Amino acid sequence: MTVGYRMARSRRLLLPLVVAVVVGAVGMLGVWLLRDGPRSEGRPVWLVFTSVAAQVSVQGRQEERCVEAVALGECLPVIRVLQEPDEPLRAISLTGVVSTGVVLLYWGCREGAGVEVCTPLPQGPEDVVCVTTSSLEDVTGKATCAEFSKPVPGAADRTEVVTFAPVDADGAAADGYRVTDAGERYKLDDCSPAYAATAPDIVSCFPFALGAHACWVEASRETVLCGMPGSNELRRHAVRKKPGRIEPPAEDQRQPLVIELRDGTRCTMRWGGPHPPLPDQLTARYHCGDHGILVQRLEAPLWVEADPFWTVEILRLADVQQGDAAPLRHEVAFLHYAGRP
Repeated sequence: MTVGYRMARSRRLLLPLVVAVVVGAVGMLGVWLLRDGPRSEGRPVWLVFTSVAAQVSVQGRQEERCVEAVALGECLPVIRVLQEPDEPLRAISLTGVVSTGVVLLYWGCREGAGVEVCTPLPQGPEDVVCVTTSSLEDVTGKATCAEFSKPVPGAADRTEVVTFAPVDADGAAADGYRVTDAGERYKLDDCSPAYAATAPDIVSCFPFALGAHACWVEASRETVLCGMPGSNELRRHAVRKKPGRIEPPAEDQRQPLVIELRDGTRCTMRWGGPHPPLPDQLTARYHCGDHGILVQRLEAPLWVEADPFWTVEILRLADVQQGDAAPLRHEVAFLHYAGRP
């Protein structure tokens, strides 16, 4: 049985979902995944889709129940699908979008949060995988999916400050990291203390277009190893001028190399470039992918420390362009800094 979903805009983003079933029709919002024990024909999975920007087709069966979504004030319909154990979900296909480049995003998968390919975690019958899209219009859908998602193994249960140290005690690439030589063509200039450094001889260099935000000075001091959290690849760049010993910034002047939100979105430092005019008192600080720009208010901290998760303010660029710029608060899972073992 094929179930088709389509979202349409209505009052205050609580948007009805038109569901066409071969034997009937159901209107609602959402997609949710639950599961029973493995069976020969596949593992039963319950599916819920939430989007204002796209329509999907689902191979499954409508259930006679719904699940509450607090963020939406709605009870979302449930579709039962079958998934082969340890295989990605293949029951959902994107059949219409408002713009090119929009893909399905899943929460509650072994791959993590907000990923394009989902292998459901082998959890209990009340666990959730929620599906929305990468469209800028689906900020509410992403917030809803984050609400439904259970932490994946190793996920933080509160905001954590972590150190990214891809080198060993001697300054060479640590085990598990692969080094690529950038070559003479891509030498770096004007190396100074990295804004995220917590230890000596970690630098930021120009041009930033080469990704030289955090680079570890090698023993020869003629080359540096540059990298970012989430990647096991380091790039070796030659520097035009050997740096002397470089001390890290004072603790109160350091800024995170990466701010990772609870849904897996990674925010990276913004360095110039055009963007729509921001409201007074707001400064653009980090890029956060489809979420928009992480902003800081005048004379206010970049984040608010709360228990268990700290929060930051993020402004959707679409809202700025429409003259309706109200930042939304997002919870932070990790603050990544650059350090040494």
